[in-house]
Amino acid sequence: MYIHFQDPLTKNWWIGSLDYNIGYFPAKLFSNLGSANKVGLGGRTLTLSGYRSPPMGSGHFPDRNFFHASFYKLIFIQNVSRENYIPEKYQIEKYIDKPKCFGLSYYGNLRGNYGGALQFGGPGGNCGN
Repeated sequence: MYIHFQDPLTKNWWIGSLDYNIGYFPAKLFSNLGSANKVGLGGRTLTLSGYRSPPMGSGHFPDRNFFHASFYKLIFIQNVSRENYIPEKYQIEKYIDKPKCFGLSYYGNLRGNYGGALQFGGPGGNCGN
C-alpha cells in the first residue's frame, strides 16, 4: 500500500508505504498545491476519431469483483488537521463521458484490505467519438 502526504514544514510531497518512504516531490514543483477542492481518480482511453475505442483495463465494467475491472483501494483524503478519512458516497461526483463503453463505481468503505474503494473500466467499442 502506498501513501502520499505533504510534510507540514518543507511542504514537499512524500510517497511511500506504511513502513518506509520511497521519495518526494519538491514543493517548488507544486507551488499551488497546498490543498484541493476536488481530486480525480480513474482511467482514460484514446483513439483517433472514427475508430473503435480500446478497452479500459481488462475490459470489464465495474462489478464489485476486484479480479475483473481496474480499481483503486485504500482511498483516503487528508483534511486540514492532517487527519485521514475515507470519503462517503455522497461526497463523490462521478464523471463518465461514454457510459455505454465504460463505467465507474465507488463503494465507500469496504473495510479490511480494500478500505475506500472504486472500480472503473469497460469494453470500449463504438462509443460515438
